[in-house]
Amino acid sequence: MLDSLQVSEDLTRLTMCWLDGPSSELSAQILRQEARDAASVRARHDHGHFAVAADLQITALEPVGGFGVNIHFSDGHDRGIYPFVYLKELSERFDN
Repeated sequence: MLDSLQVSEDLTRLTMCWLDGPSSELSAQILRQEARDAASVRARHDHGHFAVAADLQITALEPVGGFGVNIHFSDGHDRGIYPFVYLKELSERFDN
């Protein structure tokens, strides 16, 4: 499904190269806002959405098995596991 992941030089975007199609790109802000960890889901449920810093950066990528990646952000959030299927879904919704 996914061939490679690459963080932009300024750490604000994640590029995904897909085996079944063209590459796509998502901002750190979108990735953070769409995180599916319990605290992020609760914040969206309670408030509709939550504010993300305009200068948010991706600080680390950690593989999770062969199915996803844990993305760490400059705001200290490091609990978001993004299955490759979910990254593909986000790409189809938000790639800009």
